[in-house]
Amino acid sequence: MKTSKTLFLLTATCLFASGCELFEAEPEEEKKVDNSTYTYTYTCPTGRTNTVQIPNRLSATCKRNWEYYARTYGCNDADNFSEANRRKAECP
Repeated sequence: MKTSKTLFLLTATCLFASGCELFEAEPEEEKKVDNSTYTYTYTCPTGRTNTVQIPNRLSATCKRNWEYYARTYGCNDADNFSEANRRKAECP
């Protein structure tokens, strides 16, 4: 009986202590996120050229939406702000 009680106390101590390797969960594998970007260059009707970095991890549709957003706001095309916001909101 004394051995069972000792084993129980050891196990209980181990569970509540932070350094017990016996019951530690294996660390989750880190998910690799593609943080790379590409440079999108656009020219405004005024002739001014701008560049912006767009994430590569986006789908082709989302890349176009982000490009539209960048061009719309970068060129101060106020008539299309709401459309640019709508398109960008469809993407992460």
